[in-house]
Amino acid sequence: MRIPFGSAGSVIGLMLFVSATVAHAQPPIVFDLRDVGGISYVTSVKSQQGGTCWTHGAMASLEGNLLMTGNWAAHGETGEPNLAEYHLDWWNGFNSFNNDDLEPPFGGLTVHEGGDYLVASAYFTRGEGAVRDADGQSYSTPPERFLDSYHRYAPREIEWLTAGPDLSNIDMIKYIIMENGVMGTCMCYSSSYIQNFIHYQPPASPDLPNHAVAIVGWNDTLQTQAPLPGAWLCKNSWGTGWGFDGYFWISYYDKYCCQEPWMGAVSHQSVDLIDYDTIYYHDYHGWRDTKTDCQEAINAFTAESDFMLRAVSFFTAADEVVYTVDVFDDFQSGEPGGFLGSICGIAARRGFMTADLPVPIPIPEGDDFYIRLYLSEGGQPYDRTSDVPVLLGASYRTIVESSASPGESYYWSGSAWLDLYDWAGNPYPGTGNFCIKALGDFEGLSVSPSEGLQSSGPQGGPFTPSSQVWQLENKGSSAIDYEITMNPVVGWLDLTGPTTGSLDPYGPAEEVAASLNPDAAALPEGIYMTTIGFTNTTNHKGDTTSDAILIIGMPTLQYSWPMDADPGWTTGGQWAFGIPTGGGGSHGCPDPTSGFTGSNVFGYNLQGDYPNNLPETHLTTGSINCCGIYNTQLRFRRWLGVEQPSYDHAYVRASIDGQNWTTVWANPDEIADGGWVEQTVDISDVADDQYAVYIRWTMGTTDGGWTYCGWNIDDVEIWGTGQAGVGGGGTSPGGLVLM
Repeated sequence: MRIPFGSAGSVIGLMLFVSATVAHAQPPIVFDLRDVGGISYVTSVKSQQGGTCWTHGAMASLEGNLLMTGNWAAHGETGEPNLAEYHLDWWNGFNSFNNDDLEPPFGGLTVHEGGDYLVASAYFTRGEGAVRDADGQSYSTPPERFLDSYHRYAPREIEWLTAGPDLSNIDMIKYIIMENGVMGTCMCYSSSYIQNFIHYQPPASPDLPNHAVAIVGWNDTLQTQAPLPGAWLCKNSWGTGWGFDGYFWISYYDKYCCQEPWMGAVSHQSVDLIDYDTIYYHDYHGWRDTKTDCQEAINAFTAESDFMLRAVSFFTAADEVVYTVDVFDDFQSGEPGGFLGSICGIAARRGFMTADLPVPIPIPEGDDFYIRLYLSEGGQPYDRTSDVPVLLGASYRTIVESSASPGESYYWSGSAWLDLYDWAGNPYPGTGNFCIKALGDFEGLSVSPSEGLQSSGPQGGPFTPSSQVWQLENKGSSAIDYEITMNPVVGWLDLTGPTTGSLDPYGPAEEVAASLNPDAAALPEGIYMTTIGFTNTTNHKGDTTSDAILIIGMPTLQYSWPMDADPGWTTGGQWAFGIPTGGGGSHGCPDPTSGFTGSNVFGYNLQGDYPNNLPETHLTTGSINCCGIYNTQLRFRRWLGVEQPSYDHAYVRASIDGQNWTTVWANPDEIADGGWVEQTVDISDVADDQYAVYIRWTMGTTDGGWTYCGWNIDDVEIWGTGQAGVGGGGTSPGGLVLM
């Protein structure tokens, strides 16, 4: 016996409206998102590095939608939306740097050398990002993948559209731009097709698309190289010095703009801060193919913790698709059972959508749950190992490996549920999973942000920041009681707000603050700590703590390496300890002839310039015990020559294990020191109160052009507030003076 769909009656009712036409006024002849009643819904023109146009096209669309909805400002962000294109470039999961379906990753795309909007959609829909530019924007080195401080935004819907060869759908594209903002598109950029910053590639041309841009408006009367007038106003990512302050036109009759099925017109909609704690999925690479003979699919999951299922997301391969989502807690004798909930609706256009369940469904830790998806048209999109034609920034195709396991995805054959893993129709058998995701929360008390209070300042104050505010929510199916405590109780900190009370399921949040009081100003220099406990007294689900730390006093010298003797640090390539010779300087300035104090330095090639085509090479300290130190700083004298970072690179990095490194400084421009410069680098995010900290100076990579004198380093110091080694243990590298 087959279990009926949970809302079959509603589906029948919805089908009556699938073909209904929404009345629109005729779109205007001229439209520009940069001036809609005096308001701009377009963010600033960027200047891309490498083959990253596709990331800029995607982020321009997300940023524009955030302006349209006001969601950026609603979440307390300042300035215009600014998302991190290079976090997407590094962490999309399709490249040789990162592919969670392979360990270690190999093959796939080359970072900085192309991608497309489908690649971007996989990254967005699995909750990877987008993150803000202020969070994880780093081209030369990978930014941190996840940090608690990141603000992650993603579209709840994505639509892929085409205008049609007769432009019969062009008004629909215009309506969507007017309602949802900037739209990603593509083109084949060539001097053969662009005149006076108006682009037109005849449909008969064989050239493939090689560049992604974003549509921000149109002009129906603009004359172009095409036989008929009309053009899209587009935002490029080549800086404001190109085109019309970074903008240009593409003819309505261009071969690819609003015509290419996967890149021609892509709208990212309902972009918002991701407010789910976790997302369950098997389709790491998103939509890679479609099982066209399949209307019904099931994905099976196991709850890794007590879980509140709030929404289900999926792709649709056609327009006007009726969908039904049913959730079950059992799959016995080849049939789902134990019905838990359902949602149905219509996906108006081909793309991605998120369907919220009417009521969150609790799934206990360790329980299996099953999501069945019915799609009336187009078949079921699925992920698999795929041959990716990377047209935007690269001139190659590549195989991107996906992985799957038995028992993860099933399809209805017409007579039975069969495991997709065994389906012989997959071009890469054993790698397929359906694109059905489960979105929800960890059940219980939720406290955000996760960060505690860390305040610092001189004796007597002022101290910054002076307070921290937490929001308490109940992400559960029944009411809970809570209690907030301080251990130990300290006189310099006050807790304000309801420190005890009840919270309804997904009801209004309560706010509680920890604030410094006047007693803090009377404390002597030192480090003061207490722990704030947040307790769910009903069932203890979600119990957590946050530290409150008050750091009084200014940073003082903790460790010093004057380079009078070799400290024995690890060197690679031409890094060496010794006396520089004053050589090099084919560009910039030559090396020094001595240290800032004394004769010795650590330098890259003490005889002169670094070479062309240099890989990253490192100078690495031994383990430094920073336990008990806060507001930790690295200070040193440098004599550095390096070309601008579009070509050559110099870095300072920090680590707490000697394996995973955080870039704390990178050359922002060309540097041509002609004398010793004191440099201070804040390493507190990595080093504060850590038993083992490692510092690394990196020379490279470099290109095949100009060469400079590179790094020369002297008088390295660690500064901070507190006392090195307080709390026990740890070692410090040799050759130092402990202060």
